[in-house]
Amino acid sequence: MGAAILRGLAFVTAATLVSLTAVARFAPLEAPEARLVLPGTVVLDAHGTVLEHEGGDGLRIPVTLEAIAPRMLQATISAEDRRFQRHVGIDPLAIARAATTAGTQRSGASTITQQLARRLYLADDASPLALRKAHEALIALELEGRRSKADILDLYLNDVYYGRQAYGVEAAARVYFGISARNLDLAHAAYLAGLPQRPSAYDPASDPAPARERQSYVLGRMADDGWITRAEADAAAAQPVAVLPSMRPPLAHQFVTFALAELARLRPDLAGRDGLVVETTLDAGLQDEAERLVRAHLAELRDRNATDAALVALEPGTGRILAMVGSATDGDPAHGGDINMTLALRSPGSALKPFLYAAAFEHGFTPATALLDVPSSFASPDGPYIPLNYDRTFHGLVPLRVALASSLNVPAVRTLDALGGTEALLEIAHRFGLSRLTDTERYGLGLTIGGGEVRLLDLANAYAALGAQGRLAEPFAVQRVRDRSGAVLYARPAPATRQVLSAEHAYLLSDILSDADARILGFGEVTPFELPFPAAAKSGTSTGARDTWTLGYTPEVAIGVWVGNANGEPLYDVAGIEGAGPIWRDAMMAAALGRRMSWYARPPGVVEATVCAPTGLLPGPDCPSPVRELFASGTVPTSGERYYSRDADGRVVIDPPLEARTWAHDAGLPLRGERRAGDTPRGVDGRLRIVSPVS
Repeated sequence: MGAAILRGLAFVTAATLVSLTAVARFAPLEAPEARLVLPGTVVLDAHGTVLEHEGGDGLRIPVTLEAIAPRMLQATISAEDRRFQRHVGIDPLAIARAATTAGTQRSGASTITQQLARRLYLADDASPLALRKAHEALIALELEGRRSKADILDLYLNDVYYGRQAYGVEAAARVYFGISARNLDLAHAAYLAGLPQRPSAYDPASDPAPARERQSYVLGRMADDGWITRAEADAAAAQPVAVLPSMRPPLAHQFVTFALAELARLRPDLAGRDGLVVETTLDAGLQDEAERLVRAHLAELRDRNATDAALVALEPGTGRILAMVGSATDGDPAHGGDINMTLALRSPGSALKPFLYAAAFEHGFTPATALLDVPSSFASPDGPYIPLNYDRTFHGLVPLRVALASSLNVPAVRTLDALGGTEALLEIAHRFGLSRLTDTERYGLGLTIGGGEVRLLDLANAYAALGAQGRLAEPFAVQRVRDRSGAVLYARPAPATRQVLSAEHAYLLSDILSDADARILGFGEVTPFELPFPAAAKSGTSTGARDTWTLGYTPEVAIGVWVGNANGEPLYDVAGIEGAGPIWRDAMMAAALGRRMSWYARPPGVVEATVCAPTGLLPGPDCPSPVRELFASGTVPTSGERYYSRDADGRVVIDPPLEARTWAHDAGLPLRGERRAGDTPRGVDGRLRIVSPVS
């Protein structure tokens, strides 16, 4: 009896099909593409993670069938319409089966084509059910008559709702798994393919069991349909599937704003346009960790009046922005999160010193050049300018290596004066992209220790140029933009760089900034700069401690951190190494989790030689401290030092420059020609005597 009923239903359905086919030829039908909801603009990270979507009805990321994993196509057909390739829009057998097994199976009578017809053309149809079903069948038939099966499957997979405001398989893959539909394996494809029937019920946020049960059902149907073996189905069902949380906090809000502003600048015709997929350079994993680190470390500085911080990470040599934390409350306008402090002009303190010494290298200085760290005074329009070191002490004669690594202020100011003043530093700073340093008359020699203002993004990019062996790239956020059809509307050209400093001089600076021994004089033996891999690092603290900085790099990543207050209030007893340093260290560690950190090979134009510290000249016979030092070819010293000698008692004494003699005397150092207390010339009874001339 049951078989007879099925045959009868099939006959009636077939007759209806013939009639509907005839009518469908004359039914006007708008192109399905015109019925698709225009997606809003979607912003993605470099790996396809959704950062933000604006406008439109939910999240939609159009893709072509070629950009969808074949397993997803197979899983969808098995889950929704296993006779999809054989029917003409409606499936008489499915209708008959549904009529006789209602309430016992998890499949219905609607084909993929009918579901598409219902979504595109009948969403607002309030007709009685029977009439609506007839309309649905008519439209499905016409769609099948006008479009290929591939077109219909393409339209369906770009429009079907998967839950979590995700329309289409690409949006669903990114929302549930953080990957592209292209990369869905069997387990993930079966998981997604099971969702459209009841998206809310199968969302694993509340209970993962129904979704896994539905996944197993889809895998079983795929095996029945011959797409996979039973063994493959069992293996996929047992495979863990990590599903992202359903409600993620806003990520990289200020970066997204920056990226869309960049797009508007590069392509004004795309500004504010809906239906765009904006692919960016951001590393969402690093961004997420950077935001967490900024908040966590800043909480430890609250009692020292530090209320804000910013961070930017770039890829040396390309300019790709990998992370951008505009403020500690990024994305929260009620607490200042609408201010992107990576773009604010702030005093960098001594973080400009590497560029001063880069200019010095171009004027013949070397890492071994002896610099004076003694009380100094310089004329200025406001009266004598007397620079001081952070610790308010002086160290006499110091090698340039130590002066930079230990961030000594006095040698830096004296070096800038020796180079002819601020123009020398401004020239190289502009070369490195610090073009907002323009107020020449105001700066004075204090420019090298924070007399100007720069943006964190620009300064971090300048450090990235050092990390790229002297090659400067423009920082950017937008990699590519596509429209709803997948057509590329904008693609960033291959990164172009300019050689703004020789590779040899960049290497010397990197070597100094990564030298833990050379920083001991200024920072002690334990600093936040110490990492399990080589890295260059430099801190900075502005006058009045209103801004604290740490910037540094490896060949793979450059990171800059600022800590302070957006309103300019000073911090309480916080230096760059304490305020920004710990954030920088932990951010570098986070970056290393996804990258193999390396270091630079010595360029052929850098050589090694032995010199006498602190003079930087060839060791004389009495030099007590010969050291190995690096030099750019052609700058190795050729003259010997005369700083050290022995007096008549065989004691090693020093002969410092005249400006350092008072410092040396006060420090109790043995000076050439200076007698010790109680000394008298040999063979003399203490009375005055003419010793020259003798005739």
